[in-house]
Amino acid sequence: MQYLKTASFGGLFGVTFTVAASCQVALTLFGLIAAFMAPGIFKMNGEAANNPVQAVGVLIFLLAVFLVMNAGMSALGAGLWLGVRKLLPNKPA
Repeated sequence: MQYLKTASFGGLFGVTFTVAASCQVALTLFGLIAAFMAPGIFKMNGEAANNPVQAVGVLIFLLAVFLVMNAGMSALGAGLWLGVRKLLPNKPA
């Protein structure tokens, strides 16, 4: 909790981005298993992937898009937290 009270924007952003990106990479690894077992579940422009290479392409695209969204949400969250913590009462240690 002390870190939330004292961290800079960059520190807060780094922590939130790292945690969310770790989850996204783990889910992508599970997606790789699915890409090789059932590539047809991955859609590209409304068409099912015909082979694992196309399915992996979809996974890479999704990972990139969601990492960009993650960066935006992490930045927004860190900025909001900087504003919110100013409203919190300061207790002497």
